[in-house]
Amino acid sequence: MQFEDVRSDWSTDPGGFWERQAARLTWARTPDKALEADGSAFYRWFPGGMINAAENCLDVHLAAGRGEDVALIFDSPQTGAKDTYSYRRLHDEVVAFAGALDDLGLAADETVLIFMPAVPQTVVAMLACARLGLTHSVVVTSVPVAVLRDRVDDARPAVILTASGGFDGPNATVYQPLFEAALAQAHHRPRHLVVLQRPQAGRWTPVPGRDLDWHDLTAHSTKAGPAPVPVPSTHPLYMLYTSGSTSRPKAVTRDTGGYLTALRWAAEKVFGVRAGDVFWTDSHPGWVMGHSFTVYGALVTGATTVVYEGSPVDTPDPSAFPRIIAEYGVSVLFTTPMTLRRIRAASPEDRPFGSGGSPLRAVFLASERVEPELMDWTGPFFGCPVVDNWWQTETGWPIASNCLGLGLLPVKPGSVARPLPGYRVEILDEDGRPLPPGEQGHVTIRLPLPPGCLTTLWNDDERFAETYLKNFPGHYDTSDAGHLDEDGYLWIAGRTDDINPHVLPRRPALAQRQESRRHRLLFRGPVQGRTRHRHGRMDRPPRPQHHSPDLRPHHARRPNRLRTVMDSVFMLETELSLPL
Repeated sequence: MQFEDVRSDWSTDPGGFWERQAARLTWARTPDKALEADGSAFYRWFPGGMINAAENCLDVHLAAGRGEDVALIFDSPQTGAKDTYSYRRLHDEVVAFAGALDDLGLAADETVLIFMPAVPQTVVAMLACARLGLTHSVVVTSVPVAVLRDRVDDARPAVILTASGGFDGPNATVYQPLFEAALAQAHHRPRHLVVLQRPQAGRWTPVPGRDLDWHDLTAHSTKAGPAPVPVPSTHPLYMLYTSGSTSRPKAVTRDTGGYLTALRWAAEKVFGVRAGDVFWTDSHPGWVMGHSFTVYGALVTGATTVVYEGSPVDTPDPSAFPRIIAEYGVSVLFTTPMTLRRIRAASPEDRPFGSGGSPLRAVFLASERVEPELMDWTGPFFGCPVVDNWWQTETGWPIASNCLGLGLLPVKPGSVARPLPGYRVEILDEDGRPLPPGEQGHVTIRLPLPPGCLTTLWNDDERFAETYLKNFPGHYDTSDAGHLDEDGYLWIAGRTDDINPHVLPRRPALAQRQESRRHRLLFRGPVQGRTRHRHGRMDRPPRPQHHSPDLRPHHARRPNRLRTVMDSVFMLETELSLPL
């Protein structure tokens, strides 16, 4: 089926469409219906259904005779480690670690916080929690002490899973000093920290009575491998904190059945990934891209996922990117425009794959706006189509995209293509009135949101409704500005958040930023704080503004103000440090 056929199928019978997608999963109990809505702001997908995420990511492939297929490839250039996990091996390690966690006596309503580098054990930890029906929260290892403290206090984990250190870039980071400082400031006290010792990245000195060794705990587990614990479809699989600058932590809560349903459909139809394909999402598992497509989306589809420790553009250098693609036969790559800008700035070769060509079928981009010139460079460099798409941490999977698995539509440079089945995107003015094609306004999604999107914020239903639903009743407010054209293509202009004028006194136009990026020496626009003596303080540079997942901040929503923030890099004070 082509895109128009699938979207028509969905729009004609949305419930029936998603029921058919859900039927492709393995359920302990079949859902009673597709959607339950009681007139409130909260919708429940596949009520009555019982399911287990780890079973659908692992056990089903063993049952289908695919246990020896490759599930995960690990590459850590700074440690020299390379490893391959079959579905059977990954299953066995998840089952063993789930038994070790079960020994700790966690209750069904307790949470587990995961603070680990991009290593296979992070995936094992996530799936082990899912196997036991425990809600997990993965925190990326680049956060400062105060952020980790706040995450601990908000999630209130019974157990924290961590490592002695890791490589977020070319240099090792030792995690214990960060943890000790965060826990000293936190009000909540976890019962245990389970630590994966990694001597190459640093040592962890155990605290008696609190800290447990990962390998010892697994080796001495008294539990036989626990069977997957069925949970309601609406059970929170995980909470994921957005990376914004709000004063309180804000954790997107994702259900289980709806999320798996949406991810399998998106992996196959949007990204064109099939069982056996190598799908590399260039993202730490702690970001939404990593949750959705490094871990759950790739594995529920039966594909091979790549876990790379460090940033492939500086660990050790940008040549790592084409090396990974060629060495492991990557079929589909999902990365960011910022990464591609850095590769372009540092790459001496226009065709890095030689006469054999690239194994890639497509490169997908997300997390920020992409200038047409970068897309023009990326296609020939990687030797395949380049697809921009738009989504958010909250949605968990793309809102709008060209679909490799449904036949690519004509490309309109600068557009993120058509809204996907499940999303009724509407452009509204300040008063909530629909705008005609071509007119810019607030980008909203008519409720209900499709499966896979956030169901609420962790322990904060009121804030969920206030943040996302209050401004435009009956709609989810994306806090982005944009328009739909006459062909139904979506164009995202930027954020509509109200920016503090003292922090951001001027915003350079998109055309100016794109012109500056054309200079061969400039591939980043550094942001510098400067002292404002009249305020008696040093202004902090604003966080980069993004309209897609992973780094998207969320300022307080204020209706009736449409301030467009165009693009992701704010060059308030740009300097070229290299000689012209």
